[in-house]
Amino acid sequence: MSFSSMAKCSLLEEVPTRSCCKKALLMGLLTYSSVFSREKIKLVTEIKPASDTVISLLEELYKIKSNLYVTERKNSREDSDAKEAVNSYKVTVAGKKEISKMSADLKKNSISLYRVNREIFDKKCGRCASYYLRGAFIASGTVSRPQSSFHLEISTPFKNLASDTAELCRESGFSPRIALRGSNNVIYFKKCDDIADFLAFIGANTASFDYINESIVRESRGLANRAVNCDTANIKKTVNAANEAMTAIKYLKEKGLLNKLPEDLKKTAQLRYENPQASLIELAEMSSPALTKSGVNHRLKKIIEIYEKYKREKSD
Repeated sequence: MSFSSMAKCSLLEEVPTRSCCKKALLMGLLTYSSVFSREKIKLVTEIKPASDTVISLLEELYKIKSNLYVTERKNSREDSDAKEAVNSYKVTVAGKKEISKMSADLKKNSISLYRVNREIFDKKCGRCASYYLRGAFIASGTVSRPQSSFHLEISTPFKNLASDTAELCRESGFSPRIALRGSNNVIYFKKCDDIADFLAFIGANTASFDYINESIVRESRGLANRAVNCDTANIKKTVNAANEAMTAIKYLKEKGLLNKLPEDLKKTAQLRYENPQASLIELAEMSSPALTKSGVNHRLKKIIEIYEKYKREKSD
């Protein structure tokens, strides 16, 4: 089962108890179904609990009898490597008379029912919006497995419905994007935190935690990589500094200038010359009397300055 399917099934394990939330959930499922009009309702899904929920809520809320058709087909949508046959569940309601039982809750004077019908939301209830978005996601949404990519979307061919849904998301604290993909208007999120928050809002807590955990794993890897890169840069810097000092000392030694250095610089130069692989801390410990790391570094810089000054004077 795909990650999307598991998330959807988890969302259908709990049905709201308040009538307004039940209507919001059902309306989200229907407005994002294949067909939702005053003449016909048709929802097609691979999630059996989704078809069961639609049938149950239509009966409970409006006394509407629906038909269920089950067919078997190959999974070609979410898991391309899945070879097993999966069932497709089609719920239909035909006839104006049957659907008219919902007339009190259908948006009046509207050319299309494909809008977010806020009239069914109870203003005293803070959960209707989340249940509507839950239904929309179950009917027409997908979410990628977080280990592969970060992407959640809900799609519809109806521009007004997409705009209404995006606005509902924004009012709920989210900032989705909308894009036109072929004939579909796609409401989507691409950031891990946004997807985790949206999934938690609609009740898909396990899927939300999976995204949070993946975010933590990736952040930990990023910190580790930055630490390695920093260590590598420091090593390169140390090696370059040591090579620069060795070049200066060898040159001064060849020119017979090493013995003309002040005694403290001469001792440090000789120590570096005899221990080319030693770190500054090791050179500091070898020094007599013992020096600090910064003390050794200061002396080596002075030797390099003398070397550079001599080379400039000779070139002039």
